[in-house]
Amino acid sequence: MKFLFICIFSFFATFIYAQTDIKTYVTTNTSTIQSISPDSLDFSDLETIGTAIGNARIVMLGEQDHGDAPTFLAKTRLIQYLHQKKGFNIIAFESDFFSATYGFENNATSKQDFLKYYKANLVPYWTLSDAVSSLFTKVIPESYNTANPYIITGFDNQQFYKYATSNLSQFCDSLARDCKLEILNNEILYKTVLASIKTLSNPMLCVSESKSFYEDASNALTVFKNEFKAKKGVEYIGCILIDNIIAFSQQLLLKNDFTAMVNVRDIQMAENLKWLYKVKYPNEKIIVWAANYHISKYMGHFNKNSLNNNISMATEFVKDKEIEKLTYSIGFTSYDGEAGRIGTKPFKVENPDKNGFENWIDKSTNYAFVDFKKFNLLNPQFKTEFEMKSCVSDNNVHKSYPAQWNKIFDGIFFIRHMYPCVIK
Repeated sequence: MKFLFICIFSFFATFIYAQTDIKTYVTTNTSTIQSISPDSLDFSDLETIGTAIGNARIVMLGEQDHGDAPTFLAKTRLIQYLHQKKGFNIIAFESDFFSATYGFENNATSKQDFLKYYKANLVPYWTLSDAVSSLFTKVIPESYNTANPYIITGFDNQQFYKYATSNLSQFCDSLARDCKLEILNNEILYKTVLASIKTLSNPMLCVSESKSFYEDASNALTVFKNEFKAKKGVEYIGCILIDNIIAFSQQLLLKNDFTAMVNVRDIQMAENLKWLYKVKYPNEKIIVWAANYHISKYMGHFNKNSLNNNISMATEFVKDKEIEKLTYSIGFTSYDGEAGRIGTKPFKVENPDKNGFENWIDKSTNYAFVDFKKFNLLNPQFKTEFEMKSCVSDNNVHKSYPAQWNKIFDGIFFIRHMYPCVIK
């Protein structure tokens, strides 16, 4: 009995000490952020984030959910800082790879063109939001009048926004003809390929097909992709485009298994981001705009085993250790308020855990930043979970959960009061 008591006491003593260790670090290393207004262009308060980022080539900016207005404002200000002070030119959205990457490149090379194009070809949770209006109607378009404009791209394999619906099938056909692929001689198979692309890039058609359609589409598209690979290599644009469509078809096959469906998407988004980083923009710095879940870097280490089936984009992305060294992931959390995406009813966000991260931030602080990467360098053996509000699965938002958050995100941006965006 005495031995059991000693074991229990030792466990709790270790846990409390570890909690105190991370809590002490947070309370003594929290940097106050003065403003989240995109119009606040004195970036001196953001230098602490710049120092934490260091020489990273990819900075990932998360959000607890796709309707968090203060987060969107903060990210817009951060983007301006990263562009002006740290040399980041690319903004990669969690949005249609083809419509964002090739659509903007071919159709939005001026302020006027951008303003005509962006709403139909990026995720409407952002393009219709009042809190992102400054980014889309001022910050990005006005940069076209400078020597260093922003470049817009996307990494989501779900390619069904306006430009993709109108052009993806024709674009793939032109690539096939340029490469003189053998599949062109198989009329029946090639018709299946083009029909599959047209259906899977149309938001009104793609979700209503049969299981056999998705299976046949995946098989035909795999033949198509392999011919591109044999002719041009795996990094050829034809390969990445068809991989996206195959992954989306697989998602639709798995629509009754939410975790498996999301995993297919995140794995492909990681591949897309690698392609953008290595092939499309090898000499550029990239800002990633995505959900907290997708930029989580240390999935698979939860006490709740069911959560360890989740595979996030960033976890896959940083398996390449050279990429990991040059990636900095900033998650967002908040203390109280309401949330909700455009078109949905606002809901009260969950209160933070009484011993959680949010309660370690001074009550007088509205916005703050904590660099976890520095803590990890000082405490490489630290593996204790602590409570924080983020997102441990793709449909679990604004809820506190115990995790090794210091390994999931490199840094955290704290917002005292959350509120939902509205349509602009």
